[in-house]
Amino acid sequence: MSVLAGARVLVTRAREDQAALGALLRSRGAKPVALPCIEFEEPRERAPLDAALARLMAGERPDLIVLSSPQAAQRLFAELTAQGLPPEGLAFAAAGDGTARLLQTLGATDVVAPEGGAGAEALLRLLSARAAGLRVLLPRAEEGGSELPSGLRALGASVEEVTLYRTVPAGELDAGAEALLRRGAIAAIAFASGSAARGFASLFADDAGKLAAACAVACIGRSCADAALAAGLRVDAVGEGGLEGLVDALESALAAKSGR
Repeated sequence: MSVLAGARVLVTRAREDQAALGALLRSRGAKPVALPCIEFEEPRERAPLDAALARLMAGERPDLIVLSSPQAAQRLFAELTAQGLPPEGLAFAAAGDGTARLLQTLGATDVVAPEGGAGAEALLRLLSARAAGLRVLLPRAEEGGSELPSGLRALGASVEEVTLYRTVPAGELDAGAEALLRRGAIAAIAFASGSAARGFASLFADDAGKLAAACAVACIGRSCADAALAAGLRVDAVGEGGLEGLVDALESALAAKSGR
């Protein structure tokens, strides 16, 4: 039996992104507890995004559009739909299987993604042999990390970054989930992004480190773990390979914490 069986796991993703991780946790017997620590807002300044969309409408297509999250994919396709621009003829690279599957669901026909990995590092490995000389459009969160754009440029690509959305701390905490966490009824915490870790730290302020330390904490990828550590949170395990890797890391972290 999985060590996750019966364990309450705090899912800190944005409210609209809870379902996939929750389903994976339930498949291993865990009890996901939704505590969204982040939410999404429109960019402060749309001019760069509107200019990039106008060029797409005029037929100025980049060689590759790189998307690092399902949220970025969802929002870009909403913008394309609003402009009446079909995805045919656009080439995409996704930093993970979940984003790639969503792109295909949305109608993209030319999608590449790393196999058995997720995140900037995995995508850069995949593109290392073909990035030189490519014109890349990178629509992303305003506070996105530098690893992906700097890595693409180091490989010889010309990269245009445009802000699709902003990730900010959630406006309020779910009272039921907060109560479970404060009374020690949460076994583990899952961070699927650095912004979620920062959001947790912001929402709980001086209590964040103590509350996280009472649980097994797992992060998806090294950059997420680094953000959690920088926010003063302990990290027990780091998962690679997307959400499934994160659930594996939660299992390892909880087993180590419980001595199993």
